[in-house]
Amino acid sequence: MAVDLSDLAAREVTGRREFTVQPRHATNVFGEQDDPPALPAAADATPDEAVRVLGSPSLLAFCEFVGRESLHGRLPDGTGTVGERADLRHRRAAPVGTTVAVETELVGVEGRRLELAATASRAGDGAVVGGADLAFRVVERARFRAALEGLEG
Repeated sequence: MAVDLSDLAAREVTGRREFTVQPRHATNVFGEQDDPPALPAAADATPDEAVRVLGSPSLLAFCEFVGRESLHGRLPDGTGTVGERADLRHRRAAPVGTTVAVETELVGVEGRRLELAATASRAGDGAVVGGADLAFRVVERARFRAALEGLEG
């Protein structure tokens, strides 16, 4: 099945959503952490130095979520997206309790590949926390699911 995304390339496709950083979104910097168990990079760090801030896995998840949501209703029937690449960057800390606004924009369409740029900012002061350059591949959902049959452990 040929997938025509030329119409998508001609549109302005953006997304925006706010999230509040919860403990489950955070990583522990400058101190040991329990989940997952890990020692700090600084061998001389003391437990009282520990600070919980937005972690890379959650920042990436927020960016991907808003990017996928921005594509809702814009893809051909029977298709969906899978992640292909992500280039993540942090600029500033967002401690637990901070509201973070994530904005995405479709910046390129090449064949079945969709390129999105994401920016995450603290809602209170607008300071950029980080962002990501994302690539999604548009796939036929039924074909993708069929390729996974028998692979589950």
